[in-house]
Amino acid sequence: MHNYGRFLISTHTLAAGTTAEKLFRVITAGEKPLAITQGHYFGGDSGESMQLFLVPPNSMTEGMLPSASPGVIVITAQGAMRGAQGTPEEPQCVFGVPMDNRWPMTVIPPFGSIACSLDASNAAAMTITLGGFELNA
Repeated sequence: MHNYGRFLISTHTLAAGTTAEKLFRVITAGEKPLAITQGHYFGGDSGESMQLFLVPPNSMTEGMLPSASPGVIVITAQGAMRGAQGTPEEPQCVFGVPMDNRWPMTVIPPFGSIACSLDASNAAAMTITLGGFELNA
């Protein structure tokens, strides 16, 4: 069982016209592992989707291809976060509600990150918000 510490939350918006297949940091753990327990997204166009990737500490540069950053692991299925889904007032759940095609909690190692990437250059902005608890030993 984990002893939960501070709750951290971060939002990242990919502006319309963001390049496809590039990594963009959403949230980064500090000195302690970070258990992502909640998250949502909205926006984009119907022909677009977003994926999330677990990125090891000190290995990501904004705008890099996932294959150019050793150790990057995909944590969401391609197409699971489709564009034209949700609004700021009614976003789509990513983490936090057990539903079909949702994934379990993800733990980010100390100084690691979760990044997002688009499968196609987006015609409309897409926003993702992730939150979770620091894990105390």
